[in-house]
Amino acid sequence: MPRDRVMPAAEAGFQAAIDHYCAAFGRDALPCLFAARGGAEPIAAAMLAHAVTARRPLAYAAIAEALGAPPPPMSGAL
Repeated sequence: MPRDRVMPAAEAGFQAAIDHYCAAFGRDALPCLFAARGGAEPIAAAMLAHAVTARRPLAYAAIAEALGAPPPPMSGAL
């Protein structure tokens, strides 16, 4: 029987930040998280947490812009 995958602490923190953000603003307000992979999860988690604290949802491309990534296609937001 395969063991359940244990989620690393950083990944668990990122998922908790996503859940907290969605609880505050709704899943439809979640920005594109494509750029938040490969080690950028802590930065994205901090941005999501700050948005909740400031009570201001992030723009769709805010995380990509902060990480210096190209803006995500808007077709994903539709």
